Amino acid sequence: MKLKIAVFLPEVVRHLFRKAATVQYPFEKLSIPQDFRGTPVLKKELCIVCKACSRDCPAEAIEIDQLPEEPGTQEKKFRMVIHNDRCVHCAQCAESCPTGAIALNQDYELAVFNRRQLKPQYIYPRAKK
Repeated sequence: MKLKIAVFLPEVVRHLFRKAATVQYPFEKLSIPQDFRGTPVLKKELCIVCKACSRDCPAEAIEIDQLPEEPGTQEKKFRMVIHNDRCVHCAQCAESCPTGAIALNQDYELAVFNRRQLKPQYIYPRAKK
């Protein structure tokens, strides 16, 4: 089957003078919609360690552990790991949090070379009750 260039030539000429149909992504940034659900971020000062976010996460992307107590201290320390490599960005953690300690940011460029970089860890103390 031979392709004749004359058949395609009118179509090629017509598209030469049209505006581009796609965005030149790395050079032109897209505007982010207002209701965009980005990456979950913890505000440590608001967290009361109720673990509602961890319990309600459908992807099991939030892990909260109590760290061993240091001798002579009156505070407990907790470690929260948000596994962004598992997160489905459903915003259930932000909705479940009673204090608003988890919010979703506007980041959408999450590509990294190392999977460990997708797991931010937060270590924070909570006073003993």
